This record gives sequence, C-alpha cells and structure tokens, in this order.
Amino acid sequence: MNRILPLFCVMAIATAAAAQTSGSSSDSDFLRGSLASGQPDAGIGDSAGTDDFLLFDEAGDGDPNAAASSEAASASGEAASEAEAGAGVSGLTGAADAVEGARFGPVPPARPIRSAGPVPPVAPAAPLTTGSTGDAAERDAAFEGDTWRDRPQGIRVGTFLLYPELILRAGATTNVDGAAGGNGGALVRAEPSLRLSSDWERHSLEASLRGAFTGYPDFPEGSTDSESTAEASATLRIDAGEVTTFEARTNYTVSPESNSSPESMGGSSRTYQHGLGGSLAVTRDAGLVAATLRGGIDGTLYSGGAEVGNRDNMVVSGSLRLGYNLRATLSPFAEATVLGRFFEDDSQRNAKGYAVRSGLALNASPKISGEIGVGWRAEDLDGAAYKRLQGLLVDGALVWSPSRLTTVRLNASTAFEASSLSGASGSLVRSGTLSVAHSLTNDFAVTVSGGVARRDYQGIDLNELTYTGSALATYAISDTAALQAQYSFERVDSSLAGQDYDSHTIEAGVRIRR
Repeated sequence: MNRILPLFCVMAIATAAAAQTSGSSSDSDFLRGSLASGQPDAGIGDSAGTDDFLLFDEAGDGDPNAAASSEAASASGEAASEAEAGAGVSGLTGAADAVEGARFGPVPPARPIRSAGPVPPVAPAAPLTTGSTGDAAERDAAFEGDTWRDRPQGIRVGTFLLYPELILRAGATTNVDGAAGGNGGALVRAEPSLRLSSDWERHSLEASLRGAFTGYPDFPEGSTDSESTAEASATLRIDAGEVTTFEARTNYTVSPESNSSPESMGGSSRTYQHGLGGSLAVTRDAGLVAATLRGGIDGTLYSGGAEVGNRDNMVVSGSLRLGYNLRATLSPFAEATVLGRFFEDDSQRNAKGYAVRSGLALNASPKISGEIGVGWRAEDLDGAAYKRLQGLLVDGALVWSPSRLTTVRLNASTAFEASSLSGASGSLVRSGTLSVAHSLTNDFAVTVSGGVARRDYQGIDLNELTYTGSALATYAISDTAALQAQYSFERVDSSLAGQDYDSHTIEAGVRIRR
C-alpha cells in the first residue's frame, strides 16, 4: 500500500499538468460541448463562445451561469479536500482537477439547467441603416398609385440616383380642342421624365424634368394638331450648421391655355403660358422657434395664339415666416409677404401689395404630413381706373395614409393672375383636388381623383368653373414595365355665353421606368 500511494500521486500530478497545458479543451469548452449534444467545441475567444451566454438558470435571476457556477463550486469543495490528501498536489491544480471531475459526475437536481437539447445558434443582429429604410419599411409605405413590383429603383451615377420614366399611350377624345364646339378624334401621347436625387451625407440636390406631347392624327379642319407641356425644377439645400439651412429653387413650366379662355381669340393655334421663377431662402431653427427669410422672382410670359393684349409680367417678393415647434409632429406658423408686380408694356397695371398667412405644418409620417394655411392677399394697381385685386388665400397640401395600401392626397391653392381684359384688375383662381390611390396587389394599383377650380375676374363680371376627374389603373408586367388604362373627364361652365364645353378621354398604354 505504501508503494501504491506514491505511484498514484505521481499519476495524478501528470494528469493535472496535461489538462492545464492542453488547448483542445477548457472548462467552458467542456461545459458547452456537454450541453450542445454533438455541437462542435470552440476554444475560448472563438465566436462560438457566445453560446455560453445561453446557459441560464430557471429562476431567471439575471446571472446566465448562476446554476452552473453554484454546482461547480459545491463539487469543487468536495473534490478539493480529497485532492489535498494526495501527495505533492498544489492547491491550484487540485481545484482544477476537482472542478473537472465534478463535471464528469452527475449534476445535482436542485436547479436544473434550462437548455436540455442542442443550443440554437444566435442570429446575427440586423445592420444599422443610414439613409435607407430597408425593404421591410418600404413595404409598409404607401406607393401612391404605383405598384410594388415596378417601383422606381434608380440608376446610381456617382453620388446621385437617376430615375428615368417613359409613358406611351394611345386613345380617343370627344373634344380635341378643349373648347366649346370641339370635335372628337384619336390621340397619341408620350410623357418622358427624369428625376435626379443626390445621395450625400450632408446637403441635398433634387432636380426633375418632365414633358408631355399629345398628337391628334386625324384632327378636324380648324383644330389643333398637337399640344405640349413641360416642367423643369431644381432645389439645392445647404446645411450651413446645426441650426442654419440655405435653400435655392428654380423652376420653368409651359402649358397650353384653353381655347375657350376669354383672354384668347381661339382658333387653331393654342396660347401657351410660360412660367419662370427662382427663390433663395435661409432658415434658422433655434429649437422652439424657426424663422425663414425668403426672396423670389416669378415671371409669366404668353406666346402663340391671338391674344387680346399683352399680359407678360414679373412679380418680385420677400417674405418672413415664423414657425413654433409645439410638438415633434405639429408646428403652427405665421407668414408675411411684401410684393411688387411689373408689366412689360402697361405701367398702369403695375401693382404693389402684401400677403399674410397662418396655418399648421404636420409631420406625423408615414400616416399624415403636409401643411394647410389661410390668409389674405391684396394688390393695389397704379392706374386709378383699376380696382384693388384682393381675396382670401387658401393653400395647402396634405398626404394621409390610413394604411400602407392606401394614400389620400388633398391639395388646395389660390393664384393671382394678370389679365389683359379691359377694366379687369386680374383674376383669382382657387382650386382643390382630392385623389385616392390603392394598391390591390403587388402588381395592381388604382387611382381615382377629382378636382374643381373657380376663376373670378375682378373689375368685370366674369367667372369660370372647371370640374375634372380621372380613374387610372396600373398593372405591372415586370420589374420595369406596367400596363396602364385611364379615363379622364373635364367640364367648363363659363358666365360668358357660348363658352361651356365638356370632354371625355380614354387611353391605354405602357409605362417604362427604372
């Protein structure tokens, strides 16, 4: 017996030394491997070490390894006393051997470990997004009549994204001229557009080009054979600091005027209205109060047709807007503007005026956003024969998404336009539109809209009421193409005898976008 005991001690010391120097297994490796039921072991410092975090006790007291630690400590105390009885075994080595031996032994049932089967792998955390809402968030957004399948993806060009689009349609209309007594005929339409959007960490640049050409292949004698519209705009925003922002805008539009307009003599040649404008603004947001100072120039020119007189004019304006950040999603504002209108060849119609407006800005996206305001505007003409041009302002644009499949848009505007009619100071055009877009499936969407506009001339007894409506169906056949069909309606009621008319148009075609 005296010879066997020293030999046993030597074997124990050698076994303990081998266990300490070996890198193939460790305490945590063994515990993890024994509970993973066949899962491959990983060394300390390996990524698989996160599996240790999954070992927690049933009590859920916040210490993931509380149960294993208490059991190991109990076994360690018992095994350590036996190891101290051996010859020449150090306390550190004996404690390690005791813990290892305890794990080979049965686990006390007082606090069982929850994980009885294989430990599932930890799913990697989703990466943070910067400037992108991700696919899931995009699916929760309403696409305002667009289908999910052929939604715009854009083409990256350096730090910009280009969004090209082309619509080609053919159909027929009951009123080619858009005027009283107009005749029907076939039509073909092409609508190209291109939008540019910057992808910068700071500042932003947005620009767009949009055009439309409508041709009438079998136009009746005395009718117009085609008409065109175009629009170009650009907005540059510069973040000069934490609370200061500069914004520059420019735009150009051209569109045909109705042949039934009292400003024009009608005929086979349409009168076109050209609008050219620009503005520069600086905004200082000091927390509760935001102030915006803006200056702008807007010119209106007319070409073609046989006009009664020259209406070309330019409006120069300056405004100050104060907004109060009442809540994160609600901001009341007040705005004051001074302006001057200058005609090219009729100084008697030159005017000086002002405008005041107040309202609410909403930003509870994605449910509702936009702003609505009311106010008053007045222009005093230089000529004593002209009355003051004045009236109530109602302006705004609201977007409401009751669900990710439906979008409701409401727009209202008030415009003060020049006139060349004898005795008229100008005209006020108040208009409003309401549209509802709904996505039936990822491939199919419909949009229904209606609008009304009223033009009132001041200084003479003349007004005009216009009703519009349309229904558009879009079916995507690929990621870049969709079939479209549209019905549109227009009716004009004028206080001028013989100027009432209506028009019905049906067309179908394809939309290609990227």
